[in-house]
Amino acid sequence: PPRGGGFDRDVYAEETKREGCSAAAPPVLRGRLNRDRVETDNVFLPWGSGMGLNIKNEATCALARELAQLTGETMTGAISVALRERLEREKRERDKEALLRDVRAIAERCAALMGPGPSSTEIGDFLYDERGLPK
Repeated sequence: PPRGGGFDRDVYAEETKREGCSAAAPPVLRGRLNRDRVETDNVFLPWGSGMGLNIKNEATCALARELAQLTGETMTGAISVALRERLEREKRERDKEALLRDVRAIAERCAALMGPGPSSTEIGDFLYDERGLPK
């Protein structure tokens, strides 16, 4: 948070520690801050355009560290792969749901066109004898 129009790295680090994370101030935040943008070396960046990610949940930080150690990746690499894989799974799942909705809609339209017909019992009686063998 800015004090007197500038960014105080020590104040930021203290506040992030208080909120449960041990992250240092992101380098993109070196400069004056306001509600709509960050000014860094006379370059104005809209909020959200920086590459910083500040995770304030110690359990999440621990998961990221464990995954990085297990895979031999950096924490950034491990988080990137995990997010990419999750995003792909979510997209695939939504695609399955959309396909299922489309198939059901087609089935309903077909059923409406077919009109009334023999029941499954009548069809079974037509195809199979009393012992359940084909006629």
